[in-house]
Amino acid sequence: MHIITQSIAFTYVAVLMYSQQADASGAALKKAAWTEMCATAKELRAVPEAAAQKLRSQTAAIEVLETTALKIAAIAGAQHDSGDAIILAAIAAELRSEAQTQLENLKRLRQTALEATANSAAVYGGISEFLTLLTAAQTGTSNGCLAATDGSNVVSDKAGLGDCPIDKAISLTEASTTLTATFTEAGISTLQTADVKDSSSNNAVCVLFQNGGAAASKLFQKPATFLAAGGTLSVDTTATTLKTSHGAAIKTDSTPTGAALIKQAHTATRKLINQAAPPAAAVAKDKAKELAADSNFAAAVAKKMQLAGMPGTSSSATDYAKDKLKNLLDGGGSKFDSKWQALIDTKIHDGKSDKIKTEKASSISSTTELIQSVLYYQIELKTKFKRAKEELEQTKNDYEKKPQKPECNGKEEEECGTTKGCEWKNSTCKLTIAAQKAAEKAKQETEEAKKEEKCSDKKKEGDCTGNCKWDGKECKDSSILLNKQFALSVVSAAFAALLF
Repeated sequence: MHIITQSIAFTYVAVLMYSQQADASGAALKKAAWTEMCATAKELRAVPEAAAQKLRSQTAAIEVLETTALKIAAIAGAQHDSGDAIILAAIAAELRSEAQTQLENLKRLRQTALEATANSAAVYGGISEFLTLLTAAQTGTSNGCLAATDGSNVVSDKAGLGDCPIDKAISLTEASTTLTATFTEAGISTLQTADVKDSSSNNAVCVLFQNGGAAASKLFQKPATFLAAGGTLSVDTTATTLKTSHGAAIKTDSTPTGAALIKQAHTATRKLINQAAPPAAAVAKDKAKELAADSNFAAAVAKKMQLAGMPGTSSSATDYAKDKLKNLLDGGGSKFDSKWQALIDTKIHDGKSDKIKTEKASSISSTTELIQSVLYYQIELKTKFKRAKEELEQTKNDYEKKPQKPECNGKEEEECGTTKGCEWKNSTCKLTIAAQKAAEKAKQETEEAKKEEKCSDKKKEGDCTGNCKWDGKECKDSSILLNKQFALSVVSAAFAALLF
């Protein structure tokens, strides 16, 4: 009987020892650990939509800049005043240039968006897999690794995690209004608890986080520090310490293992958040207002006008450009909005009719129609350019032709008959009536030119006539030929500007 009792006692001790070795002997994670992981997962799932929103906004801004540039170019072509046409064409060119700048920004934004989306998805995947591992095959509330209530029972299945978004496909529809607050300069604010090891009644319910040792039954067999669950959980196996607060300062975290992805996700998402995308609706209008108030822009346009042949000094040309900007767009002042609306409502060729039909530029949204409208004005302006050039050549020829009074006196009858402007009459070679009139007209024009007042003496624009030209500030000497040369240069400059 004694032998039997000893045998039973030995067997009980052996079974007890085996069961203690195989059963869970580590602490569960506090509720704060997995709730913070779930909160972080929600924010990470919103990164793709945030990236998509930025890309949509940037793309829309480029489209607005390009279509508005086309509208202003067409409006420039529709102007009767050559100065207005050049100013507006220059604004159109600047809008197109801004569109190119924003296109370069879009290229950089695409790279940032890809990095942020890929890295945030990788971290989300780590969280999802970790929490799935600890809930998918769990049963009961006595043993497990996630505390449902600290120091009490544990989570028995996935449903115990509430609305935690694990094991779900990522879409482009989940947004977050707290993304900027979550991804701070230092780290991820949803990760903040310094100790998530449930060391009270849940101290020996999780086989995963048992103290380390060299035994084959141990998961942690040597001292080590690493990040798990996508980098959201910091583990130190020396004495099995667990925390999530490292995430709040992940930018400077020095953990050697498991930190790469979460660091990348933080950096890329911060970069995405900080990369500004202009508000599409007002981007072109705001740029035009900036240009209208910019004295450097006025000076640049004036310089181009002078290169095209505009008379006057650099200062007078700049003042002229400023006056035009003031008249067209109030120089970016308090009346800019109403001036801009009136300008953008200018009727232009509709870009779709075979016949000349106009429509408000503001009501045309088709890029194709706007391109056709600009093309219409380019062709029209090219035709005017050709006509002006031909008129200039004709004027130049007429100007250089100096009527010569034919010498008829003393010529014999035979020679008189072959000399232009001469005729044999009453046995004498004399001027024809037509030649006499032409000579008298030339003499009269010469005498009138000599009597012409100096242009600088004319102080009012209305008095600046004849061989004088009002440059916007004062009366300048000018000839008909020079006037026509400038007219040609203005048409040429406007044509070149429309092509931007």
